[in-house]
Amino acid sequence: MILSKSNIEIASQFFLGNPVPLSEKDSDYQNLFLSYSTDNNSSTLRELVTLHLLGYEPNHAKHGGDGIDSTTGKIKEVKPKYLQEGKKVSNTGNFNDMTIPLLESKKELDIVCSLFCSDRLIYLIEFPISIIYDVLLKPVLNAKAGKRVVCQFNYKNYDKDELKVFYFDYELAKHRNCLPKPHYEMLKSRYDAT
Repeated sequence: MILSKSNIEIASQFFLGNPVPLSEKDSDYQNLFLSYSTDNNSSTLRELVTLHLLGYEPNHAKHGGDGIDSTTGKIKEVKPKYLQEGKKVSNTGNFNDMTIPLLESKKELDIVCSLFCSDRLIYLIEFPISIIYDVLLKPVLNAKAGKRVVCQFNYKNYDKDELKVFYFDYELAKHRNCLPKPHYEMLKSRYDAT
């Protein structure tokens, strides 16, 4: 099922701290939305919100990237992270079931990462996969031949000039204490510089 643009806009406003569009819906809609938006096992809504806020179009095909920048044609792989309030992020993102052919097929992608802490968006960033390619490749090379592995990455891996910080609610991040201090400081300095 594909969510409507109006549903994605309501979700986007909600995660940006504007509950008014959601409050105008009936209680059943609100209940379903709140259950779906805070489900740790489902990232679909957070992925669509991430793409929407950047103006990218979602890719509903089973294979390929998660979205596309229709102005440049660049494919985007979205890695939304969800935390319950009171938790702190460790790794920024990961790729499941990675193999060398799969990693090779992603070589030209941009990675878009977002962090959602309970009911709010904390940050929205983007970088080319090339700057973390070697980090992703290492566990694949160390795995038994043909075995699919999980490849994790964190902020230290993409703290490079190519990193774009589109959104960072640093007051909320500080209040909720959801980022390690070096990660927080890195994002804040780059966001302040934009």
